[in-house]
Amino acid sequence: MIEDYFGFLPVKWEFQFPEGSISPIAEFDSVSEEVDREINEDGFMYPPVSRRFRLDFRTMEPLEEIPKTKRPALSHPVPTSHLIRSAGPETIEEFRKGPGAFLMHLLAYLFGIRLQFHDWWFDSRIPMRLALTHNVPTKDTAEDFLAHCYQAWQGWPAEDRKLINNLLFMHSRAPAYEWDWERFTIEYMVFDGCWKLARRRHALQDVPHNHRIKEACQRFGIPCDDALAKKICDLRNELFHETLWNGSQPCTAVNPDAFMCSYHLRRLNQRLIPALLGYTNGYVKSRWWSLSSFLFERV
Repeated sequence: MIEDYFGFLPVKWEFQFPEGSISPIAEFDSVSEEVDREINEDGFMYPPVSRRFRLDFRTMEPLEEIPKTKRPALSHPVPTSHLIRSAGPETIEEFRKGPGAFLMHLLAYLFGIRLQFHDWWFDSRIPMRLALTHNVPTKDTAEDFLAHCYQAWQGWPAEDRKLINNLLFMHSRAPAYEWDWERFTIEYMVFDGCWKLARRRHALQDVPHNHRIKEACQRFGIPCDDALAKKICDLRNELFHETLWNGSQPCTAVNPDAFMCSYHLRRLNQRLIPALLGYTNGYVKSRWWSLSSFLFERV
């Protein structure tokens, strides 16, 4: 049985699933208060300011600050919140590349945040506000979702398991980007990963990019707005092939329809992920272009 820690999940629940469990640490309440103090009003935790110091190599104590080294930290830790136990690989390294990563990033997807192993640091800002695009599920639903998806994941070949681990990681990281075109780029990368998995796991025919959203939606019973799907594809083609964002320069203002496309694409990905794992509930079949939240319920 492998044991590992991760954080920070702001939900004091214990999750049971076949072959393992995820439970809050004993100090959860005090650590949660500490984390809450560091969260900005926009729902993100930001990197602290870092400085470099000259050290006394005999005592390893700082002697003086090195001038002109003040900057936002490139990477920073977040306190541990949960212990994960699971049968599986014999080493922590294998666990963190495989089932541990899948279960942790799947929880990050479900609650709309970002998670990492306790001694692996984060880069950039971290989304800490619970999911806004669907209602936070009940504990029973979360356990059912974890158990179902983990069983499905275990039956996949290694290449597919690695692919969904990576797209879950990038999906949880996407809100760290502050420009609309950056978030759009990452979410389209995630969509491409979902498309590749859909072709492998669900026998979708290969079609050009301008048909892929509609094709994926039809396959999984997800509603589709054809005009919005075309807008997303057009934005993708201009950005990836011409460095244009809605006909303009990235990092400049665009019309509201284009600005919202990164959010629409994210909501589409949030429906494709459970669908790929065979968890086709009412949330999967809800409108991804709506700004309303939808219940994430059991299948």
